[in-house]
Amino acid sequence: MFLERCFILVITLLCFLPLKSQGTYESIITLYFEDNAGRKDTITFGMSDSATVDIDTAFNEVDIYGTPYDSLDIRIIQRDTNNYECIGNYLYSTQNDPQFFTTNRDLKTDIRDINTFYYGSISGTFEIAFRNVIFPITIKADEQNYANSMFAGWSVFYALDSNCSGNMHYDLSNLVLSHSNDSLIMYDSTITNLIFKFDHEVGINEFRKTTPTWKIQPNPAQSNITLSGISIFDGKIEILNLLGEIVLSKNVFESNNPSVAVEYLKNGIYFIRYYNNETKTYSTNKLIKN
Repeated sequence: MFLERCFILVITLLCFLPLKSQGTYESIITLYFEDNAGRKDTITFGMSDSATVDIDTAFNEVDIYGTPYDSLDIRIIQRDTNNYECIGNYLYSTQNDPQFFTTNRDLKTDIRDINTFYYGSISGTFEIAFRNVIFPITIKADEQNYANSMFAGWSVFYALDSNCSGNMHYDLSNLVLSHSNDSLIMYDSTITNLIFKFDHEVGINEFRKTTPTWKIQPNPAQSNITLSGISIFDGKIEILNLLGEIVLSKNVFESNNPSVAVEYLKNGIYFIRYYNNETKTYSTNKLIKN
């Protein structure tokens, strides 16, 4: 009877545990802040293939916009076009493809959609606001699935003043991954914001969120895929993994529905990139291999 009650108790507790993302690919970082008065705060941010730019309860995200600032208060902020702070200077935004948040949010945890990531997108650019800091402030980092991600080699962050200016930038990977220098101390009391900008080795402007006119069938796929949706494919088809490495390259010449064998690929997420010989442009779709 005792064991039966314990079993029921364990099952009951499991039912009330917080939801957790089931993403197959994530790059998430937790930063720990401590100012000169010994006050501490923590934020967590990054990207996942099971997240959105909006509030995700699966990642325990809570919007605290409008809540008064505490003693030491570090927040990840999202601002609409009327309330942009510093992030607007770091987004790849054009008239035909504007980048902006749809509303104002303050968060302690902010995980965004990696599927809409490209260099300068709102998915891969995070603005961190400092409030009520007694400088100097120490920043330490804890990585989750960051070391082996496609962002580990190139990402940076910028320290900015209230005018969104500043000439200090830091290697994000060095802060997160370094074992000999696992913390960063900032002495400049004019710093009010940090911009964290994820980047990777290849195709920084090619992984656009606009869906191309061609499609992959089937998707998810196990053995073979077919590209369709445009009359003639003439150029090159490449498959890239999430490290940005080209794992397959195939030339196509005036083909209606070219096919590609993918049975040898490991299960996971890939990008199918098509180079059009006529327009001299790339377009990219996501493939799920299972």
